[in-house]
Amino acid sequence: MVKTKSVNDPVEGSDGTRILVTRYPVRFKKHRPPFVMEWARDVAPSKELLRDWKNEKISWKQYTVRYHEEMRSQKEAIRNLANKASHGTITLLCFEREDEPCCHRHLLKKLIEQEQQGNLY
Repeated sequence: MVKTKSVNDPVEGSDGTRILVTRYPVRFKKHRPPFVMEWARDVAPSKELLRDWKNEKISWKQYTVRYHEEMRSQKEAIRNLANKASHGTITLLCFEREDEPCCHRHLLKKLIEQEQQGNLY
């Protein structure tokens, strides 16, 4: 099972493995905070894509197309996440609020589910 949350949402027992899926880490010094179990940087959008989105140079539709293009080279990382999700719950974490529909973690969740069904790219 794949769930999504903001890093600011409370930790729940049903979260399973909590995976940060951002380009940049949570600001911490020497140790990963307890609410993050893994960091999957490779499935985060590129710096350029993030910059264009944050600076409102592209629409959500354009962002989605570019994110999918970037993820074509990350099939193995997506396959690994799909495998983890097949053996238990994973929760994809990002800095955006959970109710924010324009966040890559929701796109990534769909890609993972497509991989689980054998329909990725």
